[in-house]
Amino acid sequence: MNRRHYLAGVFLLAISLLTACSEETPTAQNGDEPFVFVSAVDINVLDPQKMTWNQDIRTAGCLWEPLVRFKLPEMEIEPAVAESWQISEDGKTYTFQLRRQAKWSNGDPVVAGDFIFAWMRALMPDFAADYSQLFYCISGAREFFDRRAEQIQSASGMVLQEVEQQFREMVGIESPDDHTLIVHLKEPTPYFIELCAFATYMPNHRGSVSKAMTLNSTTHMYELPADLWVTPGQMITNGPYVLNRYRFKRDILVTQNPHWWNKASMRNTGILQKIIERPETALLTYESGEADWLPDLPSALSLAADLLQSGREDVHGVPWAGTYFYSYNCLPTLPDGSKNPVADKRVRLALSKAIDRKTLVSQVTRMNQPIGRTFTPPGMMPGYESPVEDGAAFDPAAARKLLAEAGYSDPSKLTGLTILFNTGGGHEPVAQAIQRMWQSHLGITVKIESMEVRSFREKLKNQQYTIARAAWIGDYRDPTTFLNKYHSKGGNNDAKFNNAEYDALLGKASQEADSAKRTALLRQAEQILVREQPITPIYHYITLHVYDPERVIGLHPNEWNFRRLELVKVNR
Repeated sequence: MNRRHYLAGVFLLAISLLTACSEETPTAQNGDEPFVFVSAVDINVLDPQKMTWNQDIRTAGCLWEPLVRFKLPEMEIEPAVAESWQISEDGKTYTFQLRRQAKWSNGDPVVAGDFIFAWMRALMPDFAADYSQLFYCISGAREFFDRRAEQIQSASGMVLQEVEQQFREMVGIESPDDHTLIVHLKEPTPYFIELCAFATYMPNHRGSVSKAMTLNSTTHMYELPADLWVTPGQMITNGPYVLNRYRFKRDILVTQNPHWWNKASMRNTGILQKIIERPETALLTYESGEADWLPDLPSALSLAADLLQSGREDVHGVPWAGTYFYSYNCLPTLPDGSKNPVADKRVRLALSKAIDRKTLVSQVTRMNQPIGRTFTPPGMMPGYESPVEDGAAFDPAAARKLLAEAGYSDPSKLTGLTILFNTGGGHEPVAQAIQRMWQSHLGITVKIESMEVRSFREKLKNQQYTIARAAWIGDYRDPTTFLNKYHSKGGNNDAKFNNAEYDALLGKASQEADSAKRTALLRQAEQILVREQPITPIYHYITLHVYDPERVIGLHPNEWNFRRLELVKVNR
């Protein structure tokens, strides 16, 4: 393919960086070169029950196999560890038949108990899994979570066998034999089978993981050593690959799992993921032939816009079921004990109405992403209509009026606000533009602060911020994949938004069997979300992929970012 090397200036500036990071590409297996791609950020965690970030989930899909998977490009559910399943007439009982040839990377059979153990861990507050609520549709799951939390609070030191017995007694999951898994739901859940394809529902090798668990005598919670999930040979997996090498902020190499039941379908025998934070260096790595795929160029960067507008045949812009937004800390006081200005929804609405989103996407990101007025991306979920008309539109006069109502008729008195963002994602130009808009339209001065991604994530989780850049990518094709994030008890509710009516609507929707009535309830919930503004939606994503479609076969970019990397073939 004839590529246009029009970024010569960038290349010259970064060539020394490329030379410094370039090294011999390892062979995967049988002398084959691995499929190589670049990630802009390192993994956060490879414990499937704890992961939430896109780069972690992408890697999990290589290492573990859930009950079912998405067939691409059809975007249909197909068998994985479960070779078949039946759904009861009332939609509340799922019976999975596990294939007998499914094995772990050490040769052990994959059994129903491996899934039950993993799901139990996801429901143990001990492990602080952000996605525990994804299991609340299962009978007794929420009650088990609460019971376990009470035990921890009361310093009840239960041995693991007692915790497992309690789980079996309380939660609607059973296994009459090693290859049958029966799940009883509280109410019909139309997206449950898609949940079974998600990372949090992936199994654990019960023997090795349970052996590594220890009870902390101080916290009264079970723990796992962090190196369990990054140590080759120690981490036992059941997916297409095993972990061959992990080097912090450098690379991740996975190679073919010799015991995977479906290895005959694999179109490569290894994947090398290079961690390169600088987008210019990442592009150079691709241009020099040292990477086959560049999936993570941040759309906020001018480089991404230049590529998208270049007309290159190896540049692909794909709508993505995700939203870029600013999160507000909704707690009344900040960690230092001072009053939190953005705890007032009028301040949050004012800030939102003072953002000119059209200017942002046309002149700052230059990607012309769909502007965001709702949390859910419009048109992405069948049967659901996002309440766009209720979202905050650009209206500086209304914003100034809201500030005055909140007690800031003199905008200079609104102080202490900082936009927090992580480095390496192209977030600074957007933050600077919004900072200028708030100064221009509202007369307030807001600081900006950046930090590396892990520290940034901890700040969000502990509400050590006033305003922070955020993003959310849908995990399954239902509005709840977005809306459940801001349930008052949601593990991913970094804003600490707490609205009883919102929670009640989500609860009613979870019990509503009629599809039209259910989506109407969810729409009402989102109307509350956009009116209360614990977050300010800014735009909906376009994801940028750089690869030669004649050379790299089987990627199938899609708006939900579902991946089957074992089916990618590289013509060398």
